[in-house]
Amino acid sequence: MSQVAAHLHWHGARGLEQAEFFAEGMHCANCARSIRAGVGALPGVRQVDVNLTTARVSVSWDPDRARLGTVLDAVEDLGFHAVPLNGTAGSEARHAARRGMQKRIGLAGLAAMQMSMYTVGLYAGAWSGIDPWIEQLLRVTAMLIAVPVLLYSGAPFLAGAWHDLRRRSLGMDVPVAAALLLAFIASVLDTWRNSGQVYFDSVAMFVFFLLVGRYVEMNVRRSSLNAGEALVRSLPATVTRLRDDGRSERVPLQQLNAGDRLVVPLGAVIPVDSTLERGSTLVDESLVTGEALPVTRAAGARLPGGAINMGAACTVRASADARHSTLASMAALIERAQAERPPQAQAADRAAAHFVFWIVLLAAATAVFWYWFDPARAFPATLAVLVVTCPCALSLATPAALAAATTRLARRGVLVTRADALERLAAIDTVVLDKTGTLTNARMQLADVRCVGALPRSAALALAASLEQRSAHPLAAAFIGATTDRVAITDLREHAGHGIEGIVDGATWRIGKSDWVAQLRARTDPAAARPAAPAALTNADPDADDCIWLGSAAGHAAAFSVADTLRPDARAAVARLRSLGLEVRIASGDRRATIARVAAELGIAAAEGRMDPQAKLGLIRRLQAQGRHVLMVGDGINDGPVLAAAHASCAMGGGAALAHAAADLLLMNESLVGLAGAVQTARGATGLVRANLRWALGYNLCAVPLAAAGLVSPWLAALGMSASSLYVVERARRFARTDA
Repeated sequence: MSQVAAHLHWHGARGLEQAEFFAEGMHCANCARSIRAGVGALPGVRQVDVNLTTARVSVSWDPDRARLGTVLDAVEDLGFHAVPLNGTAGSEARHAARRGMQKRIGLAGLAAMQMSMYTVGLYAGAWSGIDPWIEQLLRVTAMLIAVPVLLYSGAPFLAGAWHDLRRRSLGMDVPVAAALLLAFIASVLDTWRNSGQVYFDSVAMFVFFLLVGRYVEMNVRRSSLNAGEALVRSLPATVTRLRDDGRSERVPLQQLNAGDRLVVPLGAVIPVDSTLERGSTLVDESLVTGEALPVTRAAGARLPGGAINMGAACTVRASADARHSTLASMAALIERAQAERPPQAQAADRAAAHFVFWIVLLAAATAVFWYWFDPARAFPATLAVLVVTCPCALSLATPAALAAATTRLARRGVLVTRADALERLAAIDTVVLDKTGTLTNARMQLADVRCVGALPRSAALALAASLEQRSAHPLAAAFIGATTDRVAITDLREHAGHGIEGIVDGATWRIGKSDWVAQLRARTDPAAARPAAPAALTNADPDADDCIWLGSAAGHAAAFSVADTLRPDARAAVARLRSLGLEVRIASGDRRATIARVAAELGIAAAEGRMDPQAKLGLIRRLQAQGRHVLMVGDGINDGPVLAAAHASCAMGGGAALAHAAADLLLMNESLVGLAGAVQTARGATGLVRANLRWALGYNLCAVPLAAAGLVSPWLAALGMSASSLYVVERARRFARTDA
């Protein structure tokens, strides 16, 4: 227990302590409910999140009232085994569980093949005659072979049923264990009496098929249906940290702090958000952004946690600890989404839970019916009903499809952060896009230059670029990149919130806000404090005050309009969204003229500017009142309320943390084309959920009457039940690997 605890435990927020682990043995919704209820009832436990798809559990508790050992003991008492998420202990535990399953399957398979030779003799003897002592010898031999199959290979089902009954619930293992025990005990009694039919071969084949189904299901779910687990497992357990004296040391990842210097070898994962200290390196950021091609990063560049160093070994400085890095945040958001149960999954869980109760009643009714009409068929028909109706496929239909969609989107740089996001995203018919940071990027450019008076345009640009050349303000890049001409400037000073001032040939020039530039002329001519606006910029134009002005004591010389540039994929993204039948609109706080220009470039008819957060919220409410299902896309802090109010929402990966918290989706690679792919995937996932549920219900509607009629043998029922579950999971696996 202590070895496990060392890999599970850390201090959480607000004085709470937290642990995350796999719950080995969890395979149905009833198991997840049992863990939530059992662990959640412990004194001091504040929150229990259980992810059925990945068998992952997260527990938070008050350290003054509970301890980790109590939590783990409760999990063990419920019949599950806590396995660390990563590290050596976690890897060894997962390998041990896999090897154990393989051994159980191997024993059941060998026993089934061996017993088939004896049961064939029994069947042939019943048909053509057999000596009683030989018949009894075959029965006893088959019984001896069936004992280890039941007690070892069938142990997971027996233990699961026992724990279900202890919890006073009917899980999926209950009918399975009932069928196994009934078949084995009845066969032992018939062997003791040396009369009747034995089902030892059915027991072995039943266990074999069930184990194979559960083993394949486990591998598929863990290997391809969980993006969050892949993110967590990509991180190393230990890292190389440089001490102040220059020596290196290996420390656990959890001990890293912001400011620590790390050595990242070639091919290693960058463990936390960092900055490159010197030189340059090639970095693969595909796990974080979805960008397939490696990129070159120079000294001072930001490196996200989870990226892979494809160049030479490099030294980086951590900008965050392991729990607050980009990768940890992404994994937490995905885990939150998968731990939540969307309405469709909850409905399927409730149906599966009630279904087990009706299975038991149906099996009892089948037994009574055949006992009166044909007692010889009562027992095999009852066994077949118990086996064939196990609702594994019904319970897996929704989570398997949603996990597949989440995985497919994560590979494309789109993270799903809420469980019901895909269901809501599939229903949208309107997309409302913010402009700044969403349709446009951070690269600024000059949209217009209008001169006042005799100063030529080229001279105005040269003056502006020279004044801005040392500024770190994002707007400075627009002037610096507009011309290569420069003039000599002395006494260059930047006034925060106003602009930049410098002396050119003895004259003071300013670039910045209009009223601040006008102060130069006001010193010599107080009556001329207001600027002489160009003809294109009248006082009636509400955007006039947003221009950047250049002037001196002689007055305003030029007005510059600066705009951010469209993302390269903006046009293609809007076209793809429209091809899906969606109406696309723009709602931004930027100038109306700028919004009109962007809308014209993208061919968007409905575009509104000068919208504060309240106005955006009002727009969403009006659209919703018209019966529209709106997807809002934004990136800023001011977009938080409207993102939360929309039917579905998406935030850019480089946006504000508040926007991330309010959004249902994150575009980590900031490619708007991925937005259309997300809508397509959501629609496909919703269709897959419906198809899976139809299949699971249709299978049971067809199989139950056949089993109750005595037309399905117990071993064939086991094969059908396993095949049904595998079909649902395999369809989800194919969906996860298919391109949208």
